[in-house]
Amino acid sequence: MPGKPKKQPMRKVCANCKNPYIEGDKYCRFCGAKMGESEFIPERIVCLYGPPMPRVHKCVNCGYEWDTYGTRDRQLYCPKCGGSAPPTPE
Repeated sequence: MPGKPKKQPMRKVCANCKNPYIEGDKYCRFCGAKMGESEFIPERIVCLYGPPMPRVHKCVNCGYEWDTYGTRDRQLYCPKCGGSAPPTPE
């Protein structure tokens, strides 16, 4: 007997560029837009090949740092002040 279909998980995304963001970010890490009202879209699974690469981002404006791991990294802006924060390999 089949059960109820599972609901798709939801994620918050930037209203400007549609990339995901972390709760508490004031600016988008991908496009630098100031975060406002969020949108919700269904979670999509993307298959990318290759090992994840650790990278460190440090904002040139305020000094905030965070780590990212993945095969692609398009986060270029600080989530706290919106300043430039290009990735550097660890």
